[in-house]
Amino acid sequence: MVYEERYTYCAVRRTRDYPTLFREKMSPQIKTAGGQPLLFLTGLVGDRDNAILQITRFPDLNAWENAQKDLASGREGIVENDEVRLLRSVASRPKTIIPQEDRRACYSYRKLFIDPANLPQFVDYSEKGVWPLYEAADCRIFGLFSTVAATNPLELILMTGYNSPGHWWDTRFVEGKPAGIDDKTWEQSRKLGTNRNQLGVRGSWVRLWRPHDV
Repeated sequence: MVYEERYTYCAVRRTRDYPTLFREKMSPQIKTAGGQPLLFLTGLVGDRDNAILQITRFPDLNAWENAQKDLASGREGIVENDEVRLLRSVASRPKTIIPQEDRRACYSYRKLFIDPANLPQFVDYSEKGVWPLYEAADCRIFGLFSTVAATNPLELILMTGYNSPGHWWDTRFVEGKPAGIDDKTWEQSRKLGTNRNQLGVRGSWVRLWRPHDV
């Protein structure tokens, strides 16, 4: 599997036209090539509201290449520029089938940089410690990705669904363990989260996005 990250800036007065174009033309073309659109997001916090982020899954590089044919047709006057790159999943998420109950009203896009040698441990600590806590707090881990190109430090992208920007802030857990989280989940998260931090994350930032049903 390969994942396309398509970061698009729309002409400000045409931003509302892009979801319709994607739904009626681009998405069917992607599906015909074997792709599966997973997320269609617009900027909420940290980016302009004419920014669009699309995450699409393809079975292989050939399917991705086939989907690019004539994909730009009809976007004249709507799209100012695109930045497209391929990602790979490095963990158990995204799920093969993403159920409707996993969908959320807000998504975080967090970029991190780590030593490539630490990737297996980073994933292990995330899946066994950090993610169970967040999902107990009603978040949903959408996916953990790295760039296809080998880099050092290694760039990681973690995407997580929240009920709102306020929900994102609440899950910073600045006041300690919230009500409704059992002690075992909390302690395991604290322990493995500390272990993950000790791997040496070299910088991190986050933006929030709003999903569209396309």
